[in-house]
Amino acid sequence: MKIIVKRRHFNHPWIFSNEIIKKENITPGSIVLVEEQRKIIGTGFYNPHSLIAIRLFSYTEEKFDHDFLLKNLKSAWTKRSGMGNSYRLVASECDGLPGLIIDKYNAYFVIQINCLGMEQYKEVIKEILIDEFKAQGIYEKSDEGLRKREGLDVANSIIFGEIPDLVEIEQDGLRFLVDIKNGQKTGFFFDQRENRKMAKELAKGEILDCFCYTGGFSIYVGNKGSVLGIDSSEGAIALAKKNAEINNLKCSFECAEVFKTLREFAKAGRRFDTIILDPPSFTKSKKEKRDALRGYKEINLSAMKILNPDGLLFTGSCSYHISRQEFLEILQTSAQDAHKQFQIIKEGMQSKDHPVLLNFPESNYLKSFCLRVLD
Repeated sequence: MKIIVKRRHFNHPWIFSNEIIKKENITPGSIVLVEEQRKIIGTGFYNPHSLIAIRLFSYTEEKFDHDFLLKNLKSAWTKRSGMGNSYRLVASECDGLPGLIIDKYNAYFVIQINCLGMEQYKEVIKEILIDEFKAQGIYEKSDEGLRKREGLDVANSIIFGEIPDLVEIEQDGLRFLVDIKNGQKTGFFFDQRENRKMAKELAKGEILDCFCYTGGFSIYVGNKGSVLGIDSSEGAIALAKKNAEINNLKCSFECAEVFKTLREFAKAGRRFDTIILDPPSFTKSKKEKRDALRGYKEINLSAMKILNPDGLLFTGSCSYHISRQEFLEILQTSAQDAHKQFQIIKEGMQSKDHPVLLNFPESNYLKSFCLRVLD
């Protein structure tokens, strides 16, 4: 089956519905050959009910089957050599497997399938994880919003073996308990690994970790000063306390709403030497972008106001709808309104198990900066 499209960006893995010129009567979820100006530009999954009508898995004419999946999964595993036993094994389009995310927690795997075409190969994926990767348990935890757009039901259950209530993993010599079943996303945010290491290197003094979740940043900087982590989730705070305990750290954690707490700290004159801002994505669509920009502005301005002289701010955005330049402009206007001058000490991005495709800017979603207050 063939679909003809108009001229588009070179090697971008998504083809939108308005880029299609001619198509046959094709069943949703089918594999299609894509042609542009009488030249084959790839093979992908087709879904006419999605804004992203075609997701390319190859830039040539190619079959998608057990062998293709096995080859790409083994390639993804090889590329993550040296990252330990827990990491993102498959990062969707960036590993040639559109709509598929697999996180590895030792011998337990969490999969997310957010593409109709890929959904049809769920059993094959499960088989490979069991036979080739010796999975003891597989949990499917697919994104509700993305699946609905693809016409798929919500998936949140064990699909093989057993999954403990808490799985212990290791990251850079530190131990973390992960709640795969009830935690956010797949349970742990592997993408911040390099930024946590940056914070560990530079953090100092009185440290405030905002949106701390289960204590990822807090544990990394636990020996660099007095740490207070705050998050609005009681479950996350309870697990953060356990993570501090198993690492023999004296971090403090409080269940609190971050925006409100920062305003209270400013009013009370409380100050910090290091502040970490790792908020959730404030926007999942372009329609919400304006509100997201205001949210990022408020949270960064509030943090800047309560930094001590020579203090450090680790701040980031995990929304690909907000560009690096837009985020920098937010930081610039926040600093101006806080009447403070900052230096950029270091810049970070997502960890290498979340690779970025050069011709797929949407994959470069995580922006991170370390700023220092100038006296």
